Amino acid sequence: MLSLPLFLIAAAATSFPVNVESFATPASLSNNIVIGPAGLQSPSTSRSTIVGLSSANSSDETTSSSAPATRSNRRRKIIQTVLVTPLAITSLASQSASAASEKPPPIIPLINTARRLHAVPTFTIVDGNGTPFHTYDKESAGAFGYFFTSYTSAEYVLDDAQKAFAKAKTEEENKEEGVEGSIGEDGSGEVPDAWGKAQIVTLPLDVVMQLSVKKLQSVATNGKGKKFSTYYQVIPGTDDLDAALRIQNGPRYGERGRVPLFYVDGLKLPATEEGGEPVDPVFFRPKDLKAEWQKQNPDTDMPTMQVRELNETFRAMIRPGGKDQSVKNLVFVPIPESVEKAKSTGRSYKLGQMILTK
Repeated sequence: MLSLPLFLIAAAATSFPVNVESFATPASLSNNIVIGPAGLQSPSTSRSTIVGLSSANSSDETTSSSAPATRSNRRRKIIQTVLVTPLAITSLASQSASAASEKPPPIIPLINTARRLHAVPTFTIVDGNGTPFHTYDKESAGAFGYFFTSYTSAEYVLDDAQKAFAKAKTEEENKEEGVEGSIGEDGSGEVPDAWGKAQIVTLPLDVVMQLSVKKLQSVATNGKGKKFSTYYQVIPGTDDLDAALRIQNGPRYGERGRVPLFYVDGLKLPATEEGGEPVDPVFFRPKDLKAEWQKQNPDTDMPTMQVRELNETFRAMIRPGGKDQSVKNLVFVPIPESVEKAKSTGRSYKLGQMILTK
């Protein structure tokens, strides 16, 4: 097997204490999903189903015209984002429908949480058939799939991965036959020549967050059909992580998979529903928060910017009997460039299959 550093993962996966109920709306999320206008539905088709997004909102961040050296530095920072210590992961215990029905409802109806997240696009890398590239982690013997909040970040990673693959392929061809490689315990297999048709596709954040809290497995198409536990994480922009660290300097935003959400007290947006209350916006980039503040308050200095974390916020929204009032009227404001880019980005993603890389 070719040792391909798709995301250059070197850190070992540990355990992330996700103590929440399985989140799915309007139907339970299983290994077979189809995404349509009504949300998640369980099809009666094959084990691995192409996810067709009929109404994804997202977009590419506009390409900077900065000097090549600056672009190179940004590229390296994005690649290095996934080298830091990953969030801890635990398997969510499955629960029967009867047990779940006895739980108190979350502070926000699940369908409302899904709607709020659906407006936010994320981007990931797949082959020409929609099979995603995942990274194998030796410590957990599992596979990691990544979704980026910006198209540009995904593009940087894809470009570096294609270059690394071309180099590794050349080196492999120059070696003698019989060089051994492995996936997992005994599953050896070559990384297929899929990079020539590799592409970036978009999935809405509601789907990605559901994947992040579900216990899932995927079949490695290049690993003799071997199944692996699969974990999903959202990767924010490095500039946004740096901004979060300046606001809240601590270990939280040094962990891979942490996503900062920026806000200021007192900033409101109009109600999203007729007769509803004004909502509390959170932004994925400080610049978008500042732009909204200046739009509403052109002659007033913005209050101190604050930050909260996406995964923690999501768990507070879906936790049975949750009492965190700060999330009740919370809405997620997507990155404008991402929304635009998603309109012209592919939307096919095979859940339950993957191309596993080291």
